[in-house]
Amino acid sequence: MAALSQHIFSLEPDKDAARLCFYQYLKNLCDATEQITTELVNRFYLRSLGFAHWQENKSQLFTETEMLLQHFQDTTGHQLTMVGANGGLMRANDFQVIPVENLRNLEVVVQKSLEATQTPFDRTRVLREGDARVLSITLQGDRSLKITTYPRALILREGELSPLHSELSLYYTADLQLNPMMIQQVEVGAHASARFHTGVEGLRGSFVRGYTYQKFGSIDGGGLNRYPLLFYPLKRLEQFFIDRKSDPMYLELSSSLEKALDMLSQRGAPHDAYVFAQAALERGRLALEHIFPDDKFVRLLITNLEKTLALAQVPQSQQAHQPRAESPNQWQHHSIGSALDAEPEGIDLLKDEPWPEIRNLPV
Repeated sequence: MAALSQHIFSLEPDKDAARLCFYQYLKNLCDATEQITTELVNRFYLRSLGFAHWQENKSQLFTETEMLLQHFQDTTGHQLTMVGANGGLMRANDFQVIPVENLRNLEVVVQKSLEATQTPFDRTRVLREGDARVLSITLQGDRSLKITTYPRALILREGELSPLHSELSLYYTADLQLNPMMIQQVEVGAHASARFHTGVEGLRGSFVRGYTYQKFGSIDGGGLNRYPLLFYPLKRLEQFFIDRKSDPMYLELSSSLEKALDMLSQRGAPHDAYVFAQAALERGRLALEHIFPDDKFVRLLITNLEKTLALAQVPQSQQAHQPRAESPNQWQHHSIGSALDAEPEGIDLLKDEPWPEIRNLPV
């Protein structure tokens, strides 16, 4: 892997989009010790074809990649082991990529694909998050979990439809912790994803974006709560299988909002009550937008708190000391504790907690 990456680097990958795409895929989305195999190259093709640019320029992507592989072998004398368990190297004319307009079609194809490959001990749910995306949750025989999100495209090959790829997957142990033995990948924004793993020093990995897999950030140790750009998308996915009645983060959030309302309902509420309420409101807005978008109870609490704060007569001297409210759209730029200038005791949305209960999956 490293030798091929260095060889492509010597060919000035920034001079060609397909060359740059393959180079940065190897560098940012593969392990340096991984062998170049048919599976890896096919995985690269399918992941890349999730982008409209490469759907429109499929021949360029395949031709340049094949030339790079051949040039590497001819120049270095190093013969690649291009043999795979799932067949040979894909060719541009072997298949069609079909963009999905109706997510119901993607749901059906994903369900059939999983039914054909899962074991008798697996239990699977295929879910749709509004009109945004389709995901699957598989509870395996050892009680571990796999959560996969799918691109809005299908592949038609030899008359059969299948999901384009399933690379964006998270793996959890039976106690609902990220599995340290697995590479984790998750979508963190439009055309952006994170690839990481957990270890003794915390999380390690990278953020990439765009159809050339440009690296735009590093995950360099510490807990999940250090990386809001990763924290919010991951916790949002967890809401599909975590029971909110036992979710510490959800319980703390709703408790803080209720406490803020109760504090403001007291006559002559002190300055600290307004500071606490404003902080709880901002945290609630962040959570509602990025983690619990469909939660009516949290939305109701936030609406009531907004109205209560708007009606409250806060002295000017107190207003001057209130924390500055930031736009929820800026959440990705903050680290833990910096979503607000003040950090009132008892409100800590970005906490790593074990999840005690999992939602029931169908038999």
